[in-house]
Amino acid sequence: MKPNAFKYSVLTVGVIAAMGIAGTANADDVTYSLDDAFAVKNIATATYNVTGNNTQQTAESNEVTITVSETGAFSLIATVADGNPGDDENEDIDVNPVAGESVEFTHTLSNDGNVTDTYTINISNEDNDDYDFDIANSEITYQVRDADGNPVGNVETVANGGTIELDPDQSADIVISAVTDPNDDRVIGDNGILTVTSTSKYLDDLGQPAVATNTDNAITVTPIYAITKSAQSNLGTKIIDLNNANAYVDYTITVLNEGTADGTDVTITDNLPAGLIAIQDGEANYQAPTTTGTGTPDISSDGRTITLTGQNIDQNDTITITFRARAADNATVGSDFVNYAVVTDDVDDDGDIDLTDSSGDGDDNNTTEDNFEDPANPDVGEDNNDDATVTPKNQTRSLTITDDDDKEVALQSADNVYTYTITNAGTDVTEADAEDEVFFTVTPTIDINEIDTVTVFVDANDNGLFDAGEVVLTPNGSGQYDLNDAVNAGLAPDESVTIGVVVDTNGSGSNNDQDSDIGKFEEIVITVLPQGDVDGTPAPVDVSAESTTTMQGIDLFKFQAAAACGTDPQSISNWVTTNVTATADQCAFYKLEATNTFSNTEITSVVLSDTLAETLTYEGDFSSTTSNNSDPASSNISGQNIGGTFDTLTGQEVGTIYFSAKISQTGTNSTP
Repeated sequence: MKPNAFKYSVLTVGVIAAMGIAGTANADDVTYSLDDAFAVKNIATATYNVTGNNTQQTAESNEVTITVSETGAFSLIATVADGNPGDDENEDIDVNPVAGESVEFTHTLSNDGNVTDTYTINISNEDNDDYDFDIANSEITYQVRDADGNPVGNVETVANGGTIELDPDQSADIVISAVTDPNDDRVIGDNGILTVTSTSKYLDDLGQPAVATNTDNAITVTPIYAITKSAQSNLGTKIIDLNNANAYVDYTITVLNEGTADGTDVTITDNLPAGLIAIQDGEANYQAPTTTGTGTPDISSDGRTITLTGQNIDQNDTITITFRARAADNATVGSDFVNYAVVTDDVDDDGDIDLTDSSGDGDDNNTTEDNFEDPANPDVGEDNNDDATVTPKNQTRSLTITDDDDKEVALQSADNVYTYTITNAGTDVTEADAEDEVFFTVTPTIDINEIDTVTVFVDANDNGLFDAGEVVLTPNGSGQYDLNDAVNAGLAPDESVTIGVVVDTNGSGSNNDQDSDIGKFEEIVITVLPQGDVDGTPAPVDVSAESTTTMQGIDLFKFQAAAACGTDPQSISNWVTTNVTATADQCAFYKLEATNTFSNTEITSVVLSDTLAETLTYEGDFSSTTSNNSDPASSNISGQNIGGTFDTLTGQEVGTIYFSAKISQTGTNSTP
């Protein structure tokens, strides 16, 4: 664009000789005056006849002289209503981006002198712009007008470099229909500059400045569509479950015109891929397609295409379309579920599609885009299909849990750990990735006071121990543990988490006027409780595992009998735990029987002791047996204390100590 400090350019060149001053320069008004350019001399003559004389007579006047002064002046004015008409620029005129599109620039050429003049009209491309005009195919027409603005003759066409002749005070309305490059589309904002010149023959012949120049430029304007597409399935996600006959996907398409021109008669189309089909009226889950534009989106008879036509989208306006689709009847997880919204527009209103834009923004291999967007400004017309891609899944839900072994533990014990592995055995569903999706409970079926569940934790390293730093789980008010607390990211298919349960015991081994707690047990059950649908797939059945804690140890019983002193204690067969009556000459025989009630666990350093009453005197006949070939007890006798120690008693093994004592009222072995 030529710089112009005046904004109304008037270029006056030459010398006004009659006034004797230099002219001023301006681009579109050229003036030159020639004083005494030539003289017009004139002598009058007459012919006549005299009556009676047949010879014609002649007469000649004296000579008179008129000196003629010539003025050559013309202007070339740009007249498009561009906000500042009447200057030497047709500035920033709109042109659409279609290759070969034409744009009209108008000018007025005026003969402001007093001589008839011929003007040569030239148009040419200017350097340093964004595109050229096709000069050869551009057209220049003009209409001559008289001083009052009335047409003179018809509209004429002049070739580039052709001429226009104007009498003084005549003007010509010039229309230049400049054609853009027919082989190259333009992008929004591209600027093309055309230089228009008019050269006066009269002034040029006199060697005077003879050229007036106007500048035309056309800015490419076009709608630019930012297309955003999103999807949400009935699962509340972008997952469509092929195992769910009621699965569907709701699509939303928004089209925003971010361009510099209004969009008219726009068409928006969505062609569904092989994995999807639109839900038709009368089918389950049908929801009519909607739009914020005019009319109603049309679903093709085969359900494969959704189309909205005839939309006007003004600059900065948005149109939204919604429709619902389901999985095609033959769809598999390998089917194509990616679809794009495509906008087409006849920007030059010639009946042909010029603009094509896809929400895939280059990823849509089925659409050749021609969207006139400026690569240097990618934020304008940015398309987004990321939220529209649905993922097909064959969703099944199954949770499993493994039992831990039953445990036999000591009467007094702590940190007895049971572990249970909960596994997602389903497909395409992540379990417990949100709160309240899957609970589990840890409850006793036989609850005794001597056995307590004290801690539930996540056995992160799967070593069967409650280690420092491992997550302790806390039940809610209903006694339920949330599996999400154990595995925050949830369990993807085939993933597992190990839950540890710590059990303590506080039992008694006394058989003195009470039953020992030996053999008492408590069964705990851990039950996995899925809560409702996950991603639209119903909850699987509850699963559970159980483990039994049994308290074991040494079950100790004391037996007695009365027999003749000196009898081998092991030969006695009438052992009882009830009262026995003895005669004064008999001895009291005792058997201490210690049973290891564990099934397979050895018990070591088993010390049995008995303190004799003062009326009994130990006979020195200590002996011992075991039921499973372990070493018999070694004796430890000290006064009235009779003791024996078994180094080991294997599971279910019975260790027995025998001894006898003389009964004496005085506590001696003498006869009373």
